[in-house]
Amino acid sequence: MRNQHPDFGERVRARRRELGLSQQQLAGDVVTSSYISLLESGKRAPTLDVIIHLAEQLMMPVDELVGQGIAGSLAAEPVSAHSGAVPGPAASAPAGAAAAPQPSRPRTPPPPPASPSPTAVRTPTPPSQILAVNAMQSNDYARSIELLRDLYAQVLAEGDPMRSIEVGLQLQRALQTHGDHDQRLALLEELAAIASDQPSDAVRVAVLTELGSALRDTGYLSRARTPLESALALLRPADLHGTSEHVRLLGTLVSVLCELSDTGPVPALISEMLELAESVDAPGILGRSQWVAAMAYDQLGSAEDAHTFIVRARQHLTPATLTLRDWLRFCRSTTSILLNTGHLDDAHEWLLGAEQTTSLMNVPAETAALAALRARHESALGRHESALKLYVGLTGEDSPLSGLQLARVCLAKAEELRALNRPEEAAEALRGAAAICEENGAYQLAVQMWRRMDEIRSH
Repeated sequence: MRNQHPDFGERVRARRRELGLSQQQLAGDVVTSSYISLLESGKRAPTLDVIIHLAEQLMMPVDELVGQGIAGSLAAEPVSAHSGAVPGPAASAPAGAAAAPQPSRPRTPPPPPASPSPTAVRTPTPPSQILAVNAMQSNDYARSIELLRDLYAQVLAEGDPMRSIEVGLQLQRALQTHGDHDQRLALLEELAAIASDQPSDAVRVAVLTELGSALRDTGYLSRARTPLESALALLRPADLHGTSEHVRLLGTLVSVLCELSDTGPVPALISEMLELAESVDAPGILGRSQWVAAMAYDQLGSAEDAHTFIVRARQHLTPATLTLRDWLRFCRSTTSILLNTGHLDDAHEWLLGAEQTTSLMNVPAETAALAALRARHESALGRHESALKLYVGLTGEDSPLSGLQLARVCLAKAEELRALNRPEEAAEALRGAAAICEENGAYQLAVQMWRRMDEIRSH
């Protein structure tokens, strides 16, 4: 694939060597070292997520790294299908939406960037952004958020929209890792408004995908479909059809549809996602797609398919290829699927791994999610009183859980109460879970809970 900015790779290589980083260290868990080599040789053109990752690792402003304004850089350049890893369970819009051709908007290619002068002075990365990256790498998420929030307010005041989006996307990742989903959602809604006025379709796809993910994580499932479908419509104009961004978008929609119990289009979307992931030819992307498929099949009730895909995902995903947060989520997913398929000993080993990882993060929402998983393991062993005690602690007024995550814990609590022959309390727990589902637009799931309530009462 041609690279319209041949000096991009030279800047990456020079800055990497200046910082004393290997290609593997620069790649991190987003791309592979071979992909970095292709970028540096000018044989690959970077996607937006890769550019932002490289800018963070190289401690450079994005505009300086790409050699021109980011909007111009991404608006006319084809994007490599070999870009970064797909973040955890993600998705796309209705089947067929991604395949429908979209009219491309006319573009005027940007002028080639001027070669940097040997005496050019480097525009320094703000110290706060450097410190924020270091804090994230040290798992000091609160400090990273504080620094990035101040920097975001500063660039907003300066009136630089693309720089605001760059810093804002970095800030929302920190908020996501720290479990601040409501703040992340508010930020992404603001970034979506800023991106809507920018000329780059690729930037809008990136922001809309994150917005859909944030709406899902905060329980606004019906609303999550709108930005995801909008992002799908922009894939072809943004030259992102068939890329890792496309794969991730399909993954996010799959997870949203499964949560909504709108599972009709899900098998076709899973097949499309896996086919694209194979064509991208990046082990991390394929592994994450298999992870998404495993979780989807688990929610569809296809336990053996779920087990098959989580085993395949484990061949590609390791602590060395995932962030600490994503490794924790992968451990939890694997534990859950193993519990559902009756592999209790293997599930216990993965649960212990998840508990060890959680102890390194100190994120209340992650600790609560793990406690719910521990309760499931106790229940599988027939220890219903122990499981119920854990669930009661997770459903109080000070619970860090919210949305559908809280609803599912209430449902599990009801099942433990039923097993302990306390039907009235079980029905009350189900009533609360159904109400949460209705508040978040998960009406089909709410109907299932009302039906389960009737079953408990009839016995």
